[in-house]
This record gives sequence, structure tokens and C-alpha cells, in this order.
Amino acid sequence: MIAGDHVRELLNREDDAVLVLLRGRAEVVPAPELDSDRCRGALPVVSGRDLRERLGADRSAPDDPDVVAAALDATVREQGG
Repeated sequence: MIAGDHVRELLNREDDAVLVLLRGRAEVVPAPELDSDRCRGALPVVSGRDLRERLGADRSAPDDPDVVAAALDATVREQGG
């Protein structure tokens, strides 16, 4: 569901983007779009800002976006997303 490409896109965006689950798929969307009809029912996973802060603060965090994506995906699945 969440792939390394989603993590790369989220980290490389300069706008205030959010990784969401929308209709069973992971997507990176601009934060203001969360209130739009298109994103109705979307489950926010993490914002780019929060992810950069987490990775910057956690010196043991992996540099590999695929590893980060797998961890996010596992967290979402554990929460029933």
C-alpha cells in the first residue's frame, strides 16, 4: 500500500503535503486539499513536516525510503487502516 515512492514524494515536496489513504490507496496530497470533496474520507498517515522531523530527530532512522514506507504501512495496518 505505502511504497518508497510515496515517502520520497512526501519528503521532496516543498508544500505542506500529507500522505493519506484514500479509497484503499496511498496518495500524497497538499494539506489544504484534505478538506476537499476529492479527499472526503481520507485517512491522514503523516505530513511531510512531521516525517522530516521524526527522521531528523531519530538518528537510528533508516535512510532507505522503502524501509520507512514499510514501517508506515505496518503502523497503518496495525491500526486497521
